[in-house]
Amino acid sequence: MASSVIHAPVSSVWRMIRDFGALADWLPGVKHCSIEGDESGDRVGAIRRLEMGDVGIIREQLLALSDVDHAVTFSIIESALPIWNYRSTISLLPVTDGNLTFIRWYGQFEAPAEHAADMEARMPTQIYQPAFDKLAKIVARADAQ
Repeated sequence: MASSVIHAPVSSVWRMIRDFGALADWLPGVKHCSIEGDESGDRVGAIRRLEMGDVGIIREQLLALSDVDHAVTFSIIESALPIWNYRSTISLLPVTDGNLTFIRWYGQFEAPAEHAADMEARMPTQIYQPAFDKLAKIVARADAQ
């Protein structure tokens, strides 16, 4: 799990998070992201295909999307990572003092004992927090324009 505060309103951050097919726009390390078939990026059940620089292809399925709760839940259905049963939720909450966004990315998975500690450390520091940092830069740039 990782969390952060982004200096932008929830609506600005949510616009980027809710499009399941736009992950390459704000997650470092994603070379390409596309929704498979004719699905839209906000349809529960949609599958996205990620081309990652370090681990090849990852396929993920959108399990839940809530515009009311500003939350998206998905699972990895195919990956070369040494994990399985990965399920993750990204949620946003308004910080009313300053019109900011509290973002939380929580993931759970199973892994072989020899990879568990490494993967547990990797997710928040090499995936979740860099995504928060890039999101913050994108919304700051948009606000400056």
